[in-house]
Amino acid sequence: MISPLTNKIIVIIGPTATNKTKVGITLAKMFHGEIINADAFQVYQELNVGVNKPTTAELKQVKFHLINFISIKDKWDIKRFQKEANIVIQDVYARNKVPIVVGGSHLYIDALIKNYDLDSNKERDERFNDWSVTKLQKHLIKYDQSLVQKIGSNHKRLVRALQNLTDHNLIHNIKKQIYEPLYILCTKPREQLYQDINQRVDYMLSDGWIEEVQQIIKHIKNYENLNAFKAIGYLNITHGLINPIAGIDINKIKQQTRQYAKRQLTWIRHHYKNTYAYNQHNLADVLHYVKQWLNK
Repeated sequence: MISPLTNKIIVIIGPTATNKTKVGITLAKMFHGEIINADAFQVYQELNVGVNKPTTAELKQVKFHLINFISIKDKWDIKRFQKEANIVIQDVYARNKVPIVVGGSHLYIDALIKNYDLDSNKERDERFNDWSVTKLQKHLIKYDQSLVQKIGSNHKRLVRALQNLTDHNLIHNIKKQIYEPLYILCTKPREQLYQDINQRVDYMLSDGWIEEVQQIIKHIKNYENLNAFKAIGYLNITHGLINPIAGIDINKIKQQTRQYAKRQLTWIRHHYKNTYAYNQHNLADVLHYVKQWLNK
């Protein structure tokens, strides 16, 4: 066991559909760990199938935090995540357990591990205000091409999107780093990743995703304005339910998910230089490496 005073933390990153939860559970079992969810949408109680939330059986195997934590009616953002995750991690240390952060919301993870200063700063918040629409679009398209298409030339919304989606207004405001992280990168060959994403979308649709969306739009007003409905596929399914003639564009959901995975890979390539790769076949090697690292 490691000391309860240590600042070591295991961080499992990677694009969607690379078995991050599986690796996290295995590590938690072996090293007396607890998992801190770093997926921006698995935090919501009402979202399950469509965000590939850990199953009921998986949630019983080890201790999870920040899963089913709030309602979709509640506010959740990077600042609240950083605050709540830090509270959980300190509690995990106090009980002599190993914190294991698992998720694909890499900006959230960066804010936590690199200790971004997220307090309001007028100069920082207004960084993009003087940029032209064209410059804003060119910068935002690096992170989310579909969002640029949706926003168009609305200057105010482009500025807000950049403030929310990039670390440009955060990276220069880093406080002293609290934790010593070990990054485990879950990977797959690109062709296999895209094939698995397509199959997973089909599975989720057959596993109750549509019914899940039906229940949400039946019981919650103004659902389209909820942050939770930014999760891929939820609006696509909603529009298909409202307009049965057009139907649900399954291929579009698959395409958006593949594009998301591509953006995740780009982010990882630019932000994480020192990682240990899990390639879906070397779990024993990963466990050995983690054991050595914890015992240093």
